[in-house]
Amino acid sequence: MEIIKAFITYLVTYAITYYGIKYSLSDHFLVSTLNIGISALAATSITALLSTDRLKRNKNEA
Repeated sequence: MEIIKAFITYLVTYAITYYGIKYSLSDHFLVSTLNIGISALAATSITALLSTDRLKRNKNEA
């Protein structure tokens, strides 16, 4: 369930940042570069969040 929540959060964040950058900047290359960077940061933070949650659960089970 956490993976689904994280994925939905990622999609919402991605859409908001993409359209925010797209409408504030006119250079297509710059928009694409920033979009890739923001996507990578969002994916990294979600992965870190999920892995920390899983590590906490593994410690509680042991």
